[in-house]
Amino acid sequence: MPKIKETNRGLMDIPLSCSMFLEPALNKYVRNIEPLSRETKHFVHEWNLALVDILKTSRYSGALGELGRKILSRTIKSDNFPTKCVETAQNVPLHSLHYAIRFSESVGFLVKKIRANPNIKFVDFGCGLSPLAPIIQAEYDVSYAYCIDIHPEIIDVYSRASEKVSGRAPCSISWEEAKSMALSKDLNTIVAMGVLPYISLDDQVANLKFINSHFANFLVEIKYNNNAETAGKNVFDLKRLQKLRLSVENTQTLETRMIQNSLRYLHKFLGAMPGKRYFLDNDRSLFLSR
Repeated sequence: MPKIKETNRGLMDIPLSCSMFLEPALNKYVRNIEPLSRETKHFVHEWNLALVDILKTSRYSGALGELGRKILSRTIKSDNFPTKCVETAQNVPLHSLHYAIRFSESVGFLVKKIRANPNIKFVDFGCGLSPLAPIIQAEYDVSYAYCIDIHPEIIDVYSRASEKVSGRAPCSISWEEAKSMALSKDLNTIVAMGVLPYISLDDQVANLKFINSHFANFLVEIKYNNNAETAGKNVFDLKRLQKLRLSVENTQTLETRMIQNSLRYLHKFLGAMPGKRYFLDNDRSLFLSR
């Protein structure tokens, strides 16, 4: 059984693990996630090969902690290592299922928006090392694809991997630039998975209000805990969520969609891991969309 116990964390460690464990998770949980095209799955495979090739150079050694170095070195020795982790390593199957559901839901969301309007202008807020935006840009020939990450080193690797796989990369912008572009109608669609929970609740609320007012299409993840005493610092409890509901327009539509999204997520998660119900009592994901 492979062990990937984490002791010290580098800048690239978590983004790298999310991407490297995504491909085997998409295969393992194929019956529990939104369907993905053969081209999308092939892109994920090529993306991970590119990440390994880029990150194995000494240029990025300082951005990798023990976890990242272990994933990288063992994957170089055996390309089956990520699959073994998803099958047997502690906590990896659970987390990788979460990655697979979020990724497939994001792809499905964007594909539906593109079919309704081929000229969408979208941004992946908190892209990390996810191939989401490069895949959509390449597979659907989207002219206006953008990405946001606060770490220049991650954007550097992300852009190099995208260029390596598809010959082009989404344009990197800041959140402030994205807001300005949304106001001028140069952006109309946003996906934000796994980023808002790292932002203070006050800033999350401000960002959610802006997104609701100025983006025609959005898919956003927040964290929720029904127990205020155990909720994390940046996690919504019932009181905070009700306050948010009272402060935005179109609350009824958004709440209905949030319930539908979250019930679908729970159904998929528990369908794949029926014995993991304990997460319902802790911080868990809610998805807002339009």
